[in-house]
Amino acid sequence: MAETREALQNDDRVELRFPARGDLIVLARLVTSAVSARAGFDIEELEDLRLAVGELCLLTLQGTDDGSGDLCLRLRVRDDAISISSTLERAAASEVSPDNDNEENARLSEQILGALVDEHGRESRDGSVRAWMRKRRGGHAE
Repeated sequence: MAETREALQNDDRVELRFPARGDLIVLARLVTSAVSARAGFDIEELEDLRLAVGELCLLTLQGTDDGSGDLCLRLRVRDDAISISSTLERAAASEVSPDNDNEENARLSEQILGALVDEHGRESRDGSVRAWMRKRRGGHAE
C-alpha cells in the first residue's frame, strides 16, 4: 500500500495559472485555502490568507484590461511560513490612463494586505507586474 502524505513540507511549491479576469480570483482563494490548511495554518490564519490572496490578485491586476494575459499564482511553503506571489504575464496595458480610482484601489489593497499578512510588496518589470506576500504561522501581522 502506498503511503500518502497529507501535509505540505518545507519548500513544497504549488503553481496556478489562469486567465487574468477578476471573476476567476475565486480560484486563487480556493487553492490558497487548501495549501494553507495542508501547511498547518489554523482556521483564522486560513481566512486571513484567503482574503489576502484576493487583494494580492486585485493589486496585480491594477491598470490592465480585464482578461488580458494570464495571472500566475505561486505558493511556497517554508518552515513556519507561506510565501505567495501573483504575476501578471502577457497583459496589455489598459487603454484608460491611470486615474485616482486605480491609485486609491491599490492603496486600499495594500492597507488590507498590511493588516492580514506579515510582509508584502509590488513591482513592475519587463512588462509584467508581480505582487507578493508572506505570512508566518502563529505570526501576528501589524
